[in-house]
Amino acid sequence: MIALRVQPVDEKHVRISGMTPVLAAMLRELPEILELRDSPAAQARLFPNPIAGDDKANKEWQQTTGPELRHLFVSAGETVARDLTAIEADGGDANNGYQVTFPVEHVRAWMSAINQARLILAEVHKIDEAEMSRTDLDPRRPKDMAALRIHVLGYLLHLFVELETGGELANSL
Repeated sequence: MIALRVQPVDEKHVRISGMTPVLAAMLRELPEILELRDSPAAQARLFPNPIAGDDKANKEWQQTTGPELRHLFVSAGETVARDLTAIEADGGDANNGYQVTFPVEHVRAWMSAINQARLILAEVHKIDEAEMSRTDLDPRRPKDMAALRIHVLGYLLHLFVELETGGELANSL
């Protein structure tokens, strides 16, 4: 049973709780994954050309918008990396899992960083829809572990979306 939760603590703070040791380790790896954003494969996915077949417009967009977008991505990753330093045993007992509390203003940065990490993992490991549908993942294969991370991060992103929409998404599913 998954006990992972993303909930407000008060008006100024949000907490991710119910993290298993494996999920806590996955989250601690987010900054390393995000550092791969400058690989050619990840760049093509994170900074795609907006207009197919219009090299001039695409070049202009890449020159004017690309650096600011990259800055926003890096800033989100840095925010999450700082927040991750506060991961602790839930209730002081690791048997209860792990938790991390951070300012509510950081929620959008978390959503951005998680989404970036999912896209980066998919591109770096060349994971397609068919592989994302597999249920026979082998933890000894890096590609399968990347697919598992994408799934887990997707679930966490879903919880953040529910938080942002006031639970409306969960009620509509």
